[in-house]
Amino acid sequence: MKQILKSAFVLLAIATFFRISVPQVSAHEVYVLDHSEINTAMQAPRPDFMQSMRDHLGQFIVWGLIFTILILIVFYVSISRPIERLIDPALMYLKKFAPHVAQATLGLALMASGYYHAVFGIEIPLGPTFGSLEHLVSFCLIVAGAMLAFGLFPRIAAMFTVAFFIGLAVHFGAYMLNYATYLGEAITIAIFGGAHTIFANKRLSQIAARVISPSFHAYKFLIMRVLFGSSLIYASVYAKFIHGALALEVVSKYNLTHYFPFDPVFLVLGAMLTEILLGVCFAIGFEIRFASLFFLAFLSMSLVFFGEAVWPHIILIGTALAMFLHGYDRFTFSVQMEKDKSLEPVL
Repeated sequence: MKQILKSAFVLLAIATFFRISVPQVSAHEVYVLDHSEINTAMQAPRPDFMQSMRDHLGQFIVWGLIFTILILIVFYVSISRPIERLIDPALMYLKKFAPHVAQATLGLALMASGYYHAVFGIEIPLGPTFGSLEHLVSFCLIVAGAMLAFGLFPRIAAMFTVAFFIGLAVHFGAYMLNYATYLGEAITIAIFGGAHTIFANKRLSQIAARVISPSFHAYKFLIMRVLFGSSLIYASVYAKFIHGALALEVVSKYNLTHYFPFDPVFLVLGAMLTEILLGVCFAIGFEIRFASLFFLAFLSMSLVFFGEAVWPHIILIGTALAMFLHGYDRFTFSVQMEKDKSLEPVL
């Protein structure tokens, strides 16, 4: 009964947050453009970022220094011994909720994919991808998502998700790196089991317990955050560098230079570098909680301003929240720099 209440509470809390936080409309860089705008931008030449840097070298240096100073301030405040001793007990308490949030997030994201008949994002609809199997795949995604969210044989549901992702990767190739966050969470649950489990396959659990050493459990969040960070980096490079004209079209369509008075190419460059930096922070484990808060604020403003759908971003919001709750593990860059291993950086 305790597991049932815990999983239901986590699911309800996350679902309520996603429901009330922003309106349901239509989704990200390419999601806010119509088909003709996307087709035109995909054929357009790549923006000349190097020329933009040369033309605005002063601004580039100034903003680079501002970001560097901010990062250093956050770092030194985070590793301040008095602040760590004061806040770490509360942060350590929050860690136990992180795996539950990650599992519920993956479940909700899969359920949303099935409900909206699209794979992880609206740009991969189930119909054209699976043809006559569309409704069967939709049903399977909803069932697998519910199993994960409520803890009903979560390891089996996660294995299905991993296999499903691999199949999509064979079909769509490197593009699926945009959704590596799904893979990271599914692999973690498939290997180590669910954070909350009402029913489990006992034989499968016994086999996993024999094969997987307890010491390997330390790698849980390493897998998740490396693939999460990799996903952010690839998505930024894909939309803002490889097909940078897409981002430029968004800047033009929404008159973003009115709110951010920079050259459009320079604005896209700044956004790309910021997103890459956030991905690197997650991947190596540097200022994880600060990166999580910054990313959540950045993403929330984007959702509200552009009127994007929440459901394709469930996995990003929930994973960032889980990263904030969990904080650091022994493989993170910041913990490696700590002399007192009983403490961890605050942000």
